[in-house]
Amino acid sequence: MFAELTLPLMTAGWATAATAAVAFLDRRLHTDELTGIGNRAALRRHSRRFRRCGLVGALLIDLDHFKAINDTHGHHFGNDVLTAVAARLAEHTAPGERAVRLHGDEFALHLGRVASRAAAQRRADEIAQVLAEPLEVGGYRLTVLGSVGLAVADAGASLSDLLGAADRRMYAAKHTRRSAVSLAGRPRRVRDLPPQPDHAA
Repeated sequence: MFAELTLPLMTAGWATAATAAVAFLDRRLHTDELTGIGNRAALRRHSRRFRRCGLVGALLIDLDHFKAINDTHGHHFGNDVLTAVAARLAEHTAPGERAVRLHGDEFALHLGRVASRAAAQRRADEIAQVLAEPLEVGGYRLTVLGSVGLAVADAGASLSDLLGAADRRMYAAKHTRRSAVSLAGRPRRVRDLPPQPDHAA
């Protein structure tokens, strides 16, 4: 009798452990190690949920002058800034959206299905305002602005095309901001150069 009960219990125990291990590995695979939000793999998985008819939107966000933060305060402080920005994005992520860190100081927010281009633009404006609010990091109060590029496409468009269009518009926004404040000196990164014409729909 005891043996008959022990085997199912042991099997159930191993099944529970295996399920927990799979869940743990899945979280690691889809989580950015530094910030704790999603990564590029999570973005790809999320985007596959919206392949049917309708419009989808995505925001690409690049932090302005982040290199200066690292140069002034060190990379550890810079990592704390990235984590704080990620936490703010996660806090303001609406149902159906997915915030991720792509690499470096570049983030993305997949908006999922959007009602219209105007609605997506309003969401982009909201996120830009959220990012403009001061952060408390390591005893410092600082404002970390982000250049935001929005792309809207038919649900059947590939994720790479959607991000590519958002990327071009983010560069354009960054260049416009730099031109507006008349920053001196030669640009140090490709993304700081004047943008190429955007032929995307």
